[in-house]
Amino acid sequence: MSGTYSDRDLPEIALGFVVYALGFSLTLYTVTYAVSLVGGWPLSGLVPEPGWVKRDKLYMILFLGLGLGLYYLDYARKEFAGESDEFGIDGAASSSTTEEASGSALERARRTWSRIDPYVALAFAIAALLTMYYVYTNFTRLDEDAYILGYTTTDHVVGVILIALAIDTTRRAFGTSIAAVAVAAIAYAHSAVGSRLFGVFEHSGQSWEQIAENGAIGLSGVYDGTMMGIGSTWVAIFIMFAGIAKAFGLMEFVREVGTELGRSLRTGVVQIAVISSMIMGSITGSAAANTATTGSFTIPMIKDQGVDDDVAASIEAVASAGGQMLPPVMGVAAFLMADIIQVPYLDIVQAGVIPAALFYFSVCLAIHFTILKFGWISSDLSSFKWRLLLKGIHFAVPMGVLLYTLIYLRYTPLSSGMNTIFAIIGVMFVRNVVVGVVGVGSDEVTASIFGREIRGDDLLENLVATTKQTLDGFKQGGVDMAPLVGVLAAMGIIVELLEGSGLTARVATSIVGLGDVSLLGFGGGLFVVLFLAMIASILFGLGMPTPAAYILVAILVAKPITELGTPDIATHMFVFYFAMLSAITPPVAISVAIGARIADASFLQSCKQALRLGAPGFVIPYAFIANESLIYWSSETLLAFPVVLAGTVALIVAAVGFDGARDLSAPVRGLYVVAAMVAMFGSIAHAAVQVVAAAAIVATLLHARFVVGYDLPGDTGSDSGVDATLD
Repeated sequence: MSGTYSDRDLPEIALGFVVYALGFSLTLYTVTYAVSLVGGWPLSGLVPEPGWVKRDKLYMILFLGLGLGLYYLDYARKEFAGESDEFGIDGAASSSTTEEASGSALERARRTWSRIDPYVALAFAIAALLTMYYVYTNFTRLDEDAYILGYTTTDHVVGVILIALAIDTTRRAFGTSIAAVAVAAIAYAHSAVGSRLFGVFEHSGQSWEQIAENGAIGLSGVYDGTMMGIGSTWVAIFIMFAGIAKAFGLMEFVREVGTELGRSLRTGVVQIAVISSMIMGSITGSAAANTATTGSFTIPMIKDQGVDDDVAASIEAVASAGGQMLPPVMGVAAFLMADIIQVPYLDIVQAGVIPAALFYFSVCLAIHFTILKFGWISSDLSSFKWRLLLKGIHFAVPMGVLLYTLIYLRYTPLSSGMNTIFAIIGVMFVRNVVVGVVGVGSDEVTASIFGREIRGDDLLENLVATTKQTLDGFKQGGVDMAPLVGVLAAMGIIVELLEGSGLTARVATSIVGLGDVSLLGFGGGLFVVLFLAMIASILFGLGMPTPAAYILVAILVAKPITELGTPDIATHMFVFYFAMLSAITPPVAISVAIGARIADASFLQSCKQALRLGAPGFVIPYAFIANESLIYWSSETLLAFPVVLAGTVALIVAAVGFDGARDLSAPVRGLYVVAAMVAMFGSIAHAAVQVVAAAAIVATLLHARFVVGYDLPGDTGSDSGVDATLD
């Protein structure tokens, strides 16, 4: 219909406006709070200073309510409009096919639920906003008097509703894994279960009223000072910056650069997955969401180059998982880690640099060798068009502001994120005037307002278009943050209830007891504890976003390792690393599941390829425990980093079975593994042992590269003007 809307369209349009307004408001609220902390209430003299400026718990109450309400409203909007994601976070398609059991009772039940589910989400959105209002207006009593005078029945009901909303939001946004853990934590904390267990798991238990108090209404649990406190400030400001940057075209620019780079390398477009996923994964904090978003365009391009389906899926999955390690954001886990172990944020960033470099170099090289081994090289090479970088040169300004404020001025992440948001907005207003009005470059400045396209050819319309882009960015930032609000609340519940039951302390004591066990003389039992911590980190991380997985393993298994003498940051980096790798570890391997779904590949074969590409990642954490200078930089780092890097390369060669020139036999691969272990862990005996092993590895690979050489399979595009023998 032209110019009119049907009765069915109007509710969807109205809901879209509400989502837009609430998403914009959530970002504006966060930025305003940051401004208030840094420079005081910005509307002084016009609007009285609200209570949440001074009380962080009041701020968290409003943030949680707005975030949950926004998520449910956006969920309902997508369901009404038929825009639900094709690939769910748990790797399953969100919609079922009519061919399968179309006449069954189960299928009819699913269709019925799909019709009423949006209305349920709307009801939950209203519940989230009402509980926010109740807790906010009763804050003084709940924070001060109720602990002594007791909580009312209404308090307990509201607490139960908040817990239920947090778990349901997590289930909808991130699948059943972490929601199931939250439900299990609640069941475990109850006296009906806890008192009937045995050993370290037995405890006296809590009543439903106590669970409601500790889980929510006592201003703990969903309002946990670490989970929600850090999540609503440090984490939120960067997620929202990513949404604003997305609206201004940063992600599209990254994709264009990745595509151009793919045309310039022998290994072709496969490098797009590594570059785009590395950047996206560092910000999103979810390997699954990263795989779904970047993989939707990188996997088909990789397959078009001739790469097998399972390998294409595994490349995207491994790259997406590894993005969590990339400083300075590190998938938002860096902020959580800094708060948990009470160290400066910059110490976490510094500690993450070398492990991230080791992992990403290993992944890039593994992909490179795999492409060469099977002859999937690009046959149409061209020189990289460096002028393309000029299209995004304005993005260097906010990135520079971020690094300058974080590293040089040592601002808090919240303050740095706030300044970065202001920088990108200011830069975009200037850039759009230069491009649209002055006419520099070939880009156009446009924006759509109520279906009308605004072209920024004159100054007034240019300002209008840029303002609309900014508003869109604020809305996108809020919408992107909303799903994470629920999972942070759920993790707060888990942490509060497990710590309240005493489980974390008892598990830590039991694991420390294994420190007396000696295995091959390594660390007097430290290896046993590290190995158990690795298994626990992977198991707890199955199906979870990396930040949530890290929080869980940090409270359960990090403490025993530190009590055996391992430094705090190294310990937490260790468990964080394996929580990250759980995304590519069977049986769940959530990133691989989504990648395989997009690539239409076998899940098990994709898992096999992902484990091969990511194999060094399962050894690197042990290497920085044995070589602490990789985490705590010192003069020894200058030696430790190159020798461990050489060992990592040897592991890649052994896992792929190719050294850049020829296929390797099993005995030769075994020798590479031995050399890798010596180069990475030789410091236990003497540093000289590491140097000798690293030198042998480098010499062998140089011989393969320059003496044996790589035979190009057929025409490699020599007419393009590019020397195809150069990488």
